Amino acid sequence: MKKLIFISLALLVAFTDCKKDSSVVTNDYKYTPPAKYSDGIEASTLASEGIDEDLIAGMMDEINSRSGHAIHNILILRNDRLVFEEYFEGYKLDWESPDLKGEIMQYSRETDHFMASVTKSVTSVIAGVAIQLGYLTDLNKKIVDYFPEYSGIMTGGKADITIENLLTMRSGLAFDESTYLYNDPRSDTYKMIHSDDPIAYVFSKPMTTTPGTHFFYNTGTTNVLAAIIEKESGMGFLDFSNTYLFDPLQTEGGLWLTMGNGLPMASGGIYLRARELAKIGLLFLNHGQWEGKQIISDDWISISQYPHVAATNYIPNTSYGYQWWIKNYTIKGTSHRCFFGAGWGEQYLFIIPDFNMIVEFNSGYYTGTNNISPFDLMENYILRAIH
Repeated sequence: MKKLIFISLALLVAFTDCKKDSSVVTNDYKYTPPAKYSDGIEASTLASEGIDEDLIAGMMDEINSRSGHAIHNILILRNDRLVFEEYFEGYKLDWESPDLKGEIMQYSRETDHFMASVTKSVTSVIAGVAIQLGYLTDLNKKIVDYFPEYSGIMTGGKADITIENLLTMRSGLAFDESTYLYNDPRSDTYKMIHSDDPIAYVFSKPMTTTPGTHFFYNTGTTNVLAAIIEKESGMGFLDFSNTYLFDPLQTEGGLWLTMGNGLPMASGGIYLRARELAKIGLLFLNHGQWEGKQIISDDWISISQYPHVAATNYIPNTSYGYQWWIKNYTIKGTSHRCFFGAGWGEQYLFIIPDFNMIVEFNSGYYTGTNNISPFDLMENYILRAIH
């Protein structure tokens, strides 16, 4: 079994920069049920699991009619079974290209796709694993207690930041990741990744609010969680993640970008195959168990999707849990809670417990605006298709 491995950000520049418009408009989509592989995921059909095949075909016809769309894959699972799996042609992510577009490629179930900030949700799961194993015991413990080496900069309000503040994006620390793209040297994310001490860089940012009082999306602080898990477990974060999460989930692909000190970028650096990310959703829908083994506790699943932040202005009409977004969808007149991981470029892992359902989108909308929104596809087609 191939374990998740490190990949230096510098290696990404090896992608070729061959650009062309290869959009092909097709119509009259014909549904084919997903294939069954020996990866632990059961396969079924849309109709067998109560999803209208015609509506899903209509969704595919709309996507295929949109010239230049950048959706790379869509997966739907219901009742613990994969019922829809489609991959598209698109640009490879090229960090060195100004528009981040590399060569045209065909995405597939064996593609390790950049998950961007969905990585934060995965890191939250790994924190839940650390709690399950007894390495993290108090979410109200102050961060400075784990990092005496940074006591010189963890002063004032910074000394009051807790693990829960990191999980709920209420650290109070400044972090600018909206002014510039992530591959721009002026971005805080770029500076953190390339710093010799990324954790010190995060701690060096000024305080803007009192810890625990205001939501402010911060890519830097999720990496502090990974550093704490390393300290408490005595294992490298990647080794810990492989041993206690990815190996039990039978992960065969996977890459993880590393920062200047070798720590994986726990806030946005993971590459996974689409079916492998979907297993995280299955873990949540099955009370933290995978093939009879308790990976994370049911309590952690509940508290992760609890709206600790009542409302955010980062993604409209959402609240925020432990590195998971929460949104309500009205389906046939009834409101249903959905929690999801979300990442730059339109990466989404939607989990709707009431319907035992997972929907995953991976895309390449890294610059500019998208011409077809996964949120619209959810509301106009997928949720309407549920029987």
